[in-house]
Amino acid sequence: MKHIRLFSILVLLLCSYAYVHAQANLSIQGTIQRASGANLDDGEYAMTFRLYESLSGGTAVWSETQDAVEVVGGVYSTLLGKSSPLTASFDKTYYLGVSVDNGAELLPRIQLTASPYALSLVGQTNIFPSTGTVGAGTVNPEVSAQVHVRKEDGNSRLILEGATADTIALTNGTNTAFVTYDGDKISVSNLNLVINSNIKLPAGQTVEYNSLPDWRLVDVDDFSTGTDGWVCTKATSSAPAWGSNTSATLERFTPATPFSEGYIIRPTQNGSDALKKQFDLTGIPHSMIKVVFTYHFFDSWGTVSDNETGFAGFGTRINPFDSNNQTSGIFQVGWDATRNVQLAIGAGYVAFWSPPSGNEWYAHDNNVRKEMVAQCTDDKFWVIFTSTLDQPVSDESFGISDIQIWVK
Repeated sequence: MKHIRLFSILVLLLCSYAYVHAQANLSIQGTIQRASGANLDDGEYAMTFRLYESLSGGTAVWSETQDAVEVVGGVYSTLLGKSSPLTASFDKTYYLGVSVDNGAELLPRIQLTASPYALSLVGQTNIFPSTGTVGAGTVNPEVSAQVHVRKEDGNSRLILEGATADTIALTNGTNTAFVTYDGDKISVSNLNLVINSNIKLPAGQTVEYNSLPDWRLVDVDDFSTGTDGWVCTKATSSAPAWGSNTSATLERFTPATPFSEGYIIRPTQNGSDALKKQFDLTGIPHSMIKVVFTYHFFDSWGTVSDNETGFAGFGTRINPFDSNNQTSGIFQVGWDATRNVQLAIGAGYVAFWSPPSGNEWYAHDNNVRKEMVAQCTDDKFWVIFTSTLDQPVSDESFGISDIQIWVK
């Protein structure tokens, strides 16, 4: 009968793991001596390796037998996991037991040193096999721990994959918020979102509140770099300003007045000339349109007998105010400064009213912030601003600024 005792084992080499056919393996080297102290004879031996969670007793959590392990001068080297995949999670202390030629297990079992625990990070085919918490730079993860994922020559990705849903829990003291993805949508609960930059939605996407679409700002004309496509239409005696295509000019300026909202544009000749622009919402889903604007009054406007008022409108026709061009089903909507309200429409056109008799309407270097709203699914529409002033702009005029287009 051979008397063999384990003298030493586990002089770990290199990084303590290798890959054979995409399988993680643990590299070990040890010596085997007989009870007399002599080295085991050179040759190939069948050796069985087992991993335990205890120094003695217990049941092996992993084992494999290798039929031909070469021993030279009592020293052997091999890879654990060659014939049986390493299924241990390496998230706890393990002890290695070795037996030769189906003999009794050599004692004592040897505790694995730290290097094999790199397997808890590498795992099999780069899958984390360990359970419980995982620390970055610490074996005792704390709230303040950070995970840093970096790729110098491309995009980095952090992927959560669950059978039903993926959840990120954010905990601060006794408060916890959750961000969950169920394969269809991302849900945020118990969390107040503060956005310090822009939210960008691809074409065709909407924002909903209580399952209803909310207003979305899709265009802003602040005239900070130019006139943003607005043109001026000149009034004539035979055609009102909003219906004429006769060319006129506009100016862009910043008045030194308390009500200034940045850059303003206005007609350069008559106060009754109109400012207009066509907007295009192609590719932007919508069922309602809202035009928000600031209307400016310059110098002194007259009384009711002068019939001086300012108004605005928008519609799908270039002339939304032409009462002689009544087209059923085409939306038009307007605003009248004398009544300070949005005007509804009838038979496809907008009507405006002067102030009630006896009332006076004065406007002197003033402004109002207003909006016009209408249901519409059309993509293209015109917005027009004008007045009934009968004096040149050196006497009385109007202007507009900060035009916003909202949809939902």
